[in-house]
Amino acid sequence: MTTPDLEYTHAPAAARAAPGVDRAVRTAGRVLVGVLFLWAGIDKVLGWQGALQEVVAGGLPAPTVMLASTVLLQVAGGAAIVTGRLLRPSCWALAGFTALATVLYHGFWHAAGAARHAELIPFMEHVCIVGGLLVVSTLEPRRH
Repeated sequence: MTTPDLEYTHAPAAARAAPGVDRAVRTAGRVLVGVLFLWAGIDKVLGWQGALQEVVAGGLPAPTVMLASTVLLQVAGGAAIVTGRLLRPSCWALAGFTALATVLYHGFWHAAGAARHAELIPFMEHVCIVGGLLVVSTLEPRRH
């Protein structure tokens, strides 16, 4: 048994968006997801020392290499998503990276009380970002 795509094919005609509107909404969503990563990578470059301190605080090996790799992935992956090129591999790479970073940096399960809640919120936000990346990865690649 297959699961149908999440399309509103059974909605009344008046409730369905025109194909051009659907395309515009998908494009806007894709661009917004890509800009999130472009901005994050550029922000790390502009605030290199602070970003490096975060990596060091996370206890990761070779913090400078890790930070440079993160910036490269975020900027290149974000740009690819914005432009619609290499969409699926970019989304999957960023989804994997985001999932790993979320577990490493927002371990709410290690905290209690207000501190637990303070980590749970960004953890869940990042889970949603991973979900958005997975959805964007299913969009049609840009036509050349």
